[in-house]
Amino acid sequence: MFIRKSSIGKTVLGLGLLLVAAVALTGCFVGGNITAEETISQSFETGATPRVVAETFNGEINVLAAEAGQVSVDVIKRGAGFSRAEAEDDLANVEVTLTQEGDTVRIVARRLNAAFNVGNSGATIELSVPAGATLELSSSNGEVTASGVTGDVQLNTSNGDVEVRDGAGRLDLGTSNGSVTIDAQAAVVDAHTSNGSIDFVGSVAEGNHSFRTSNGRIKLTLPAAAGFRLDASTSNGKVTTDFAINRTSPDDDDNELRGTVGENTSVSITASSSNGSIEIRSEK
Repeated sequence: MFIRKSSIGKTVLGLGLLLVAAVALTGCFVGGNITAEETISQSFETGATPRVVAETFNGEINVLAAEAGQVSVDVIKRGAGFSRAEAEDDLANVEVTLTQEGDTVRIVARRLNAAFNVGNSGATIELSVPAGATLELSSSNGEVTASGVTGDVQLNTSNGDVEVRDGAGRLDLGTSNGSVTIDAQAAVVDAHTSNGSIDFVGSVAEGNHSFRTSNGRIKLTLPAAAGFRLDASTSNGKVTTDFAINRTSPDDDDNELRGTVGENTSVSITASSSNGSIEIRSEK
């Protein structure tokens, strides 16, 4: 009888420990479909070409070129929970810091307790900056875009699309899962994605340009008078162009294309995909 009670006691204790462990694990998840928002706004006086650094988690970063001499910031914090009260309380776990050192403006949104799953919690950053600003933007999960900024731009996200409109300068653009879209003039481009398409429309400056995707198509639309060296290859797809090209790759190999277009060999373009077509088109 004693042994039987002891066995039951051990069983109950074991279940209790499992229950405690389950509760502990559940406590590490901050989820729920209900969200609460809070917006933090601030403006900074700057020169014509400030450096703007922005980092966030689980949220977008969107930048527009606007008034010269000023960087304006809106950070929309988002708390999550299973009730309105829980969501509002969770806003305190999203920390936002806005600082300026000289002509550098830095915006950082992070979760205070990184051990907790963020669920729907996060922060979106909206910026207006001088057109000549340089940008360094990164999100752990969300779209990152810049429009009208002519300074050097670095845009990176772990999960989301990356887009540059009316850009110039040096463009370093990357995402792990999403498309990359670029409209720029006289740019130097390094664009890469692990899973998504890459589209470029505009002109490129002298130098080396790289467009890489592991799974998706690449389409580059360049001026009809452009001259460049081309090294394009795909493991599963075709490489095509309507430029007159002096080929250095075999004519019968349609998944790679190497050669020169025109006389300007100071421009080098490398395009590669593991699974997708590559098109090099001239503007009509």
